[in-house]
Amino acid sequence: MNKSFTPFNINTMRLENRFVRSATMDNMGRDGLVTDAQLELYRDLCLGEVGLIISSGIFPSKSGWAGKGQLGAHTDATIPSLKKIADTVHKHQGKVAAQLLHGGWMANPEFTAHQPIGPSDLTDPASGVPIKGLTNDEVYEEIEDFVQAGRRLIEAGFDAIQFHGAHSWLLSAFLSPVTNHREDEFGGTPQKRATFVLKIYEGIRKIAGPEYPIFIKLGLKDYHSRGKSFEDGLEQALLFEKAGMDAIEISEGLEEDRSHHIRQDATKPYYLEECERARKRLKLPILLVGGMRELEDIEKVFDSDLADAVSMCRPFIMDRYIVKKFREGTATSSGCTSCNGCVGLLRTTLRCVLNKE
Repeated sequence: MNKSFTPFNINTMRLENRFVRSATMDNMGRDGLVTDAQLELYRDLCLGEVGLIISSGIFPSKSGWAGKGQLGAHTDATIPSLKKIADTVHKHQGKVAAQLLHGGWMANPEFTAHQPIGPSDLTDPASGVPIKGLTNDEVYEEIEDFVQAGRRLIEAGFDAIQFHGAHSWLLSAFLSPVTNHREDEFGGTPQKRATFVLKIYEGIRKIAGPEYPIFIKLGLKDYHSRGKSFEDGLEQALLFEKAGMDAIEISEGLEEDRSHHIRQDATKPYYLEECERARKRLKLPILLVGGMRELEDIEKVFDSDLADAVSMCRPFIMDRYIVKKFREGTATSSGCTSCNGCVGLLRTTLRCVLNKE
């Protein structure tokens, strides 16, 4: 049996294999709460033998609500709803991490009833909408909102928490010089731009204790002409490692093209260089996402010791049982061609246009 199906740990959380369902927008929520359709999705992923399921992005405060079907952890009233996800996964012997995602400058005013916010005043180049830069007091309010959301997710029974620090969302915006023009404790250098994330982490860690897994999806470099370099991103990752974060899922940071991380027609791993360079400097477990389609490519990642786990999104939209099929030997490829037909449907449903089943 190859390394793909061997156990590994993130902190004290033992995973039975090295396949991760990367956080995937499903838009199945209703009024920020969990629906039966979502519970069916999580059940199927467990039956499909996914080692770790990362939830769709959950907003920590109403100002971060990015999409109609997004789930929230912004009030204590959400805890019983979120608990349904953890209970469903545990009933089927699975593990689930909750991803905290604040929409920031890409949040939707239709749901937030609030002007989009970011680390600094700017205009969204895609929409022309003005973005409100947070005051120092407002930054600390957002930090506390994240911390309390973390508390609720722990109380709901999630096995771990992941921060979304990639793809231009709020944490990514704080980490990038393109959107963070601050000259206070939260900006001015790559290290200071990491302070917002570090303070959120420290607050949740105090509640969670040392053995609870907390990790991050991080863009090690921006795919933007004025963005942060790989070296700057690595310095931030080293700060997170030193602070005690338990793993990193490597992706990309601020994007000039906001769909760049969902690369069309990409059927080969596409963050290998970032992963290889990070592996030489980081000691914490690494999850590699992007373009994982062939079992042969996945095995090469492990044979080369580039990562400790692989994380997939679109293959699980196509087939929730693909990991089980890999293990049983009934499939060697996910069959996903990265046609991105699913991406066009994400605002209304989570469905593969190729898999008619």
